[in-house]
Amino acid sequence: MKNSKKIEFFSEIYVEELPARLVNDLGLQLKNNFIKGLAEHNIEYLDIVSKNTPRRLTIYINGLDKKTKDKNVEIWGPPKKICFDEKGNILKPGLAFLNKNGIKEEEIKFREKNNSEFLYLNKEIKGSLNKENLKNILCNSLKDIKNKKFMRWGEGKFPFVRPIRNIYANFDSTFLKIKFESIESKNLILGHRFSKLETNEIKSYSDYLKFLRKGKVILCFEERKAKIISEIDSIEKEKKFFINKDQDLLDHVANLTEFPIVLIGKYNKDFLKIPKEVINSVMKNHQKYFSVYKNNSYKKLVESFAFVAGSPFLNSKTVINGNEKVLNARLSDGKFFYEEDSKLGLNNIRKKIDEITFIDGMGSYGNKAKRIIEIAKKFNILGNFNLKTSKIAASADLCKADLASQMVFEFPELQGIMGEYYYKDIDIEVSETLSQHYLPKGRSDELPKTILSKIISLSDRFDNLASAFSLKLYPTGSSDPYGLRRSCIGIIRITESLDIKIDLNEILDSSFTQVDLSVKNKTDKESKQKAKHFILDRVKNYYVENGFSVNILNSVLETNKEINIKSISNKINAIKNLTGTPELEKGVEIFKRLKNITKNNNSEIINETLLTNNYEQDLLSEIKRIERFYNENSNNRDSEICLYEIIKSFDKLADFFENVLVMDKNEEIKNNRINLLTKFKNLISEFSNLSEL
Repeated sequence: MKNSKKIEFFSEIYVEELPARLVNDLGLQLKNNFIKGLAEHNIEYLDIVSKNTPRRLTIYINGLDKKTKDKNVEIWGPPKKICFDEKGNILKPGLAFLNKNGIKEEEIKFREKNNSEFLYLNKEIKGSLNKENLKNILCNSLKDIKNKKFMRWGEGKFPFVRPIRNIYANFDSTFLKIKFESIESKNLILGHRFSKLETNEIKSYSDYLKFLRKGKVILCFEERKAKIISEIDSIEKEKKFFINKDQDLLDHVANLTEFPIVLIGKYNKDFLKIPKEVINSVMKNHQKYFSVYKNNSYKKLVESFAFVAGSPFLNSKTVINGNEKVLNARLSDGKFFYEEDSKLGLNNIRKKIDEITFIDGMGSYGNKAKRIIEIAKKFNILGNFNLKTSKIAASADLCKADLASQMVFEFPELQGIMGEYYYKDIDIEVSETLSQHYLPKGRSDELPKTILSKIISLSDRFDNLASAFSLKLYPTGSSDPYGLRRSCIGIIRITESLDIKIDLNEILDSSFTQVDLSVKNKTDKESKQKAKHFILDRVKNYYVENGFSVNILNSVLETNKEINIKSISNKINAIKNLTGTPELEKGVEIFKRLKNITKNNNSEIINETLLTNNYEQDLLSEIKRIERFYNENSNNRDSEICLYEIIKSFDKLADFFENVLVMDKNEEIKNNRINLLTKFKNLISEFSNLSEL
């Protein structure tokens, strides 16, 4: 918005240390709430900026006026006939209009609209002071910040993630006194908590930023992150090693402190004998440290670590020594767990999962492992993978075994990874499956590499679905405690990578059977049906997110009796490639006509002796031609070639509609023609319901 004036407003919400993962979200909510409030108050401005640290949430707005503009508004009231009686006395609706708008009866005007007279008022609304408006917007914006983990502090009634210590606001170079809940705002800005700097002489946003810089506070998240990366780069050049700049970790540590400083520590070289995943997990997930590698292949660790210190006012050596002691203690625990688990062996650890509950009502992880074996065998048969049953049984039986290990109990994020380490000296193929079957962990994560690991991963996910749906633990809204949506996306992606035609309905049915046998359950038809619809919905969402239109997905999924990922993918790609072509557009239009004519008919019985003209005979010939194509080209029934064959037949259908009266006076001939068209429609629908396009 253009505005020649440069009055500015800025505010700082000063809080106790915020969780790093929430800083950016809280700041964004505050900004969005402000934008909404400014719009509601009709306040014009040039720009609004939110910058935040773990101890302060800030808003800066420039290009403001001292007050909002005066404006004339038209106010329409009720119809005149319900506001006055026959004698001209004002009635309740008219009085309500007067009271609402603060006017007298003689100020009422009437205007015609839609051939009726209505009460009408042209009212001038004076602009309001932005000083007061912004106070209200600030308080409301703060109240409207939401998070499930907010709580009340002390005697306060206002829930927030941490106690608020001060609310500072400045408009037009003047401190604004704000009363919010039990918090009395003070004209006070503090620097870094170890700096002991404070001031009450801030007049502008520029003054505010200069003071923060002096007080060792970097207000901007991106600037803090850039500082960390720059210091890591300098350390790498100096030390001649490579630090893993994990993006998630960078984002996290950039919100851990107001003035980050990167330091290097060392740990005992003996810990390099334990799996690097253990060291990395301790560093990243528990200590928020960066792993250090010998070269840029990031395979071989060196006994150093990088970390972000929170204060430039503390002695670096003391800080490094403290962090080294903590890391060495944590790695010592990891080394102990690894050695103890290795002595016991994975086969012995496996026995313990018979006592660990999977889902209440679905038995133990031992029960789950047995179900996975049977589901995987079914996959092996349907997919003609020819995997050894012994490999399937060993992989499925042990895939959850390391959940009972001391290491995974302490570090849950290492599940699967530790199973691979504990079994690699026995069977490398099975051991790789134990870690890979957890993949993909996210929507864009890597997939399992081997056929065996893919089959075990799929079987595990199908058991998750069958178990949860059998217990009616359906995902609702944003709630999905068992990660079933993620399981489905994994199923789609892995099946896609296998590049085989396999009906997932059969696997799902088999999974429900195994669940019922395992826990002596009886899954009802509704749960099974809901599970199938759930998978289909995920298939639809997956391909829509990958660039396919909803119409194309609907056209294919509506008529498919199978959940065959390869077939679905082939069909939607074929339709997408021909979308926009005159041939397909013509076919869609004529197919819609076909559906309308046959919508109340299910019979396909055709009496060929009643086909009295060439157009009927030609259409029957097309039906037989497509049937032959289906039978002789079973591998191409879902291909672009098949769609071309279908499209070719629409010329004969168009000729039929042009020259044949379907609704013949002879009831027998009419029904025969409708049956002929129904046969044609059902045949085409085996590929797609083109009327959805």
